[in-house]
Amino acid sequence: MVDRMAPWRALIARVALAGVLLYFGVGELWNPSQWVGYIPQPLHFLPTTPLLLTHGYVLFAVGGLLLLGAWTRPLSWISVALLASIVLGLMVNGGGTSLYVRDLGLTGLALALALEPATGFGVDALVAPVPAPVPSRKPAGARSAR
Repeated sequence: MVDRMAPWRALIARVALAGVLLYFGVGELWNPSQWVGYIPQPLHFLPTTPLLLTHGYVLFAVGGLLLLGAWTRPLSWISVALLASIVLGLMVNGGGTSLYVRDLGLTGLALALALEPATGFGVDALVAPVPAPVPSRKPAGARSAR
């Protein structure tokens, strides 16, 4: 059976993840001093503003490219790494449980998108079109239930 909704589910996941990454990327770029408290304690020896600006640019770039549907699978894996590092940072800092549970859920969304086959939407589909899905075949001699 062909799952015609799979590309739409993947599109929704991609756009949702991109929206979250863009939102927080812009937030870090707009006002990095607001985010200093989220830097894990072991990294406090680094200059905070350049660190937050770099993180913000990475979030913004990954989110923007995901929104366009470019390099979806590799960027989804990068999103998994980014979000997992945020979850670990919140745990190290003893951050609010609700924050890292939320980010853990977003990490799961990124992982599901990374494991999803090509969606057929976005820049990826223009560069390398996705072949049409092939319906599953029943084994020889199998009867259909009526």
